[in-house]
Order: sequence, then C-alpha cells, then structure tokens
Amino acid sequence: MVEAQVEPPYPPDYEVRALREIATELGKKDWNYNENPCNNKSSWFTPPPPPNVTEAINNNTVTCNCSFPNGECHIDGM
Repeated sequence: MVEAQVEPPYPPDYEVRALREIATELGKKDWNYNENPCNNKSSWFTPPPPPNVTEAINNNTVTCNCSFPNGECHIDGM
C-alpha cells in the first residue's frame, strides 16, 4: 500500500514577501521562491548533520505551523 503525501498549503503572500526582504538584507540567494517554504524540502530545509558533526554551519530551515483553521500555514521560525 502506498500512502499519498499531502503538500501543505503555501503561507500567505505577505509572509513570503517578508522572507524575500530578510534574504535581501542578509545577501541570501539560495532560497527558491517557486517552492513552498512549508514543505520541509528543497532550499527551505537543512537536513540534520551526520552523527560525527555537531551542527550545520549554515541552517536554511524555515519552519511553519500548519495547525491553523482551514489548514492554513504560517511561517513561525527560521
């Protein structure tokens, strides 16, 4: 049996615009705005480091809370 994975909804436009402004201010160029920042994949997510490394040097992870009414997602951390 194969389980279907449901893609979380995109956060509101104003939150994505805020991410763009933050990225511009920091000189960050590796976030892909054509992808959903709430999907824990791609350029929006930094996988955990291997066991022999204490932590990632650059963490790109954007986290979202998708427990709002109507399945709405909001960015809640970077």
